[in-house]
This record gives sequence, C-alpha cells and structure tokens, in this order.
Amino acid sequence: MELAFFKPLGIDFFCLGKKFLVFNLVSRNLKIKYRRSILGLFWTLLAPIAMAFVYYFVFQVILNIQVPHYLVFILSGILLWTFFSQTLMEGLESVVGNWGLISKVPIPLQIFPYVGTLTNLVTLLLSLPIIIGAAIIFKTPIGASMVLIPFYFFLLFIMAYSLSFIAGVAFVYFRDLRHLMGIVMQLWFYSTPVIYDENMIPPQYRWVIFLNPVGHIFTGMHTIFINGGWPSLKHASMATIWAIVALYAAILMKKYFFKEVVERI
Repeated sequence: MELAFFKPLGIDFFCLGKKFLVFNLVSRNLKIKYRRSILGLFWTLLAPIAMAFVYYFVFQVILNIQVPHYLVFILSGILLWTFFSQTLMEGLESVVGNWGLISKVPIPLQIFPYVGTLTNLVTLLLSLPIIIGAAIIFKTPIGASMVLIPFYFFLLFIMAYSLSFIAGVAFVYFRDLRHLMGIVMQLWFYSTPVIYDENMIPPQYRWVIFLNPVGHIFTGMHTIFINGGWPSLKHASMATIWAIVALYAAILMKKYFFKEVVERI
C-alpha cells in the first residue's frame, strides 16, 4: 500500500519493493568481479589511480599547470569520473544483456541499471579513503564542508543511474549506440572539469559547465577536497536541478516505453 501511494512520485524507480533481489544481484556482481583475484578491489582502483598519476606528471611536472594540491585534485576527479563513465557504459547493455529474464519474468526494467550503479557505488565509496588520505598526506585544507560529500555522491548516483537507464532503453532501439557511446564519453570527459579547474576556462566559454549535467558536481567536489571550502549555491543548485531533470526523464521513459521495450528486445 505504501509503495503504491508513492509510485506517482517515481519512488518505485528505486526498486524499494525488490530489496532482497537487489541485494543478491549486487552481491553476485561483486563476487564475480573479484573472483579469483588476489588483490580484489585494488585492481579496480589501480587503473584510475595510475591514470591520475599520469595526468599529474604531464600537467603539473611537464606543463607546470598551477593548480594547488593538483594530485588530490586529479584523484578526486578521476575516481568520480571512473564511477560515472563505467556505470553508463555498463548500463548501455544492461537491458538488452538481460533480455532473457526481462521477457520471461515480471521484473522491473530498471533493476539491472540500478544494480550496476549500486555495484560501482560500492567501489567508489571504498576509494574515498584514498582521496582523504592523499589530502591529509599533502596537507590539503580539510574543512567542515566535507559533510556535503554524501550530498554530492547522491547527486552523482542519481545522474549515473538515470542516464544509464536511459542509455539502456535507447540501446534497444539504436544498436549503433555501442560505438557512439565511447566517443560521447571521451568528449564528455574533456568538457567536464575532471583534470582542470573551472577557472582555467576562459570566461566566455564557462557556459559549457552550465550545460554539462555533471560539471557542477565535479566543481563542487573539487571545492570541498582542494580548498576545504563550501561550494557556491549556484553550483549546488544547478547540480540538483540537473539530477532532478535526469531522474524525471528516466521515470518518464520507463513509464511510456516499458511494454514496448519488452516486446522489442
């Protein structure tokens, strides 16, 4: 009864009535991901950490870009982006890849992108001590604004989950997305302040950040980790608005395309 009451608000989009199934699927994903791996989670974190050191060497050491505490800046950006991009790439084929279950069992269409996002979120949360540890080692200012980290993680989760669901449904209709998605994510990476500071962008081009659904999240997180300060109300508001827009778009897509997607798979 309670879940039925909240369905118009899209609460069922988060599979609250399937908690046991979600928990088991996330557990299965984590076991498969790290099965027969001696170092387990370390391998998942090694690639983004190694990439962060490469960017640090190129931009800070060779090109001498003047960004305070640049290694921490890079780490916080790369680890967040890895979560976001990996979730979208996996979500792209999450619906088609589970067509057998979706077509035969009455299971929510969104559960597979949701489980994939939760699985990657576990890895992101486990990487948080690395960022905080680096901030402490390199004496980066740590302030009370760190209480906002869960808020920005939540917004990034909403964005990743919503967009991965949209991509998964779109892939049912347009299989060329498999090839297009890699190009889109590469362009998106360089248009997002992941490895550079927002202030490095010429003023006349900063409007790109406002049109970037995740740009404000990264800017806010950099402010927290690098300056120990509070993100501006402008960035926090825009990040929230973009997350709501993405979530609403995903809910509408589920509402109007569910039956057609099941039949078309």
